[in-house]
Amino acid sequence: MQQSFKVQKNSRMPDGEGGWITGWIDVSSLALEDYLDLVTGTNQTKYIHNAQIEESTHVLIVPTVVDGITDKMRIVDRENRAYSVTYVDDPVNIGHHLEIYLKFSEVVTDG
Repeated sequence: MQQSFKVQKNSRMPDGEGGWITGWIDVSSLALEDYLDLVTGTNQTKYIHNAQIEESTHVLIVPTVVDGITDKMRIVDRENRAYSVTYVDDPVNIGHHLEIYLKFSEVVTDG
């Protein structure tokens, strides 16, 4: 089933006291409607020799190619589960879809 996801980046922002803090902010231009699946129950690591993919727990299938998603970002689902982006792949570089490999990181409690 297709789900809604937010793409977030870690950004520096004013703390209101003259200093700075870092925190996750939504990248509004990168809201996604996609499919999330577990990366378990397969023997894919037998064929893939990419450490970023091997440490991933989930893969997000994006039906259209979206530019700008990097491994410095995270994906948050509608139940506030956050996943670190480990690798972004345009299979065979044909612009058909993206496979975004993710590693579960935390449940976001601060919105």
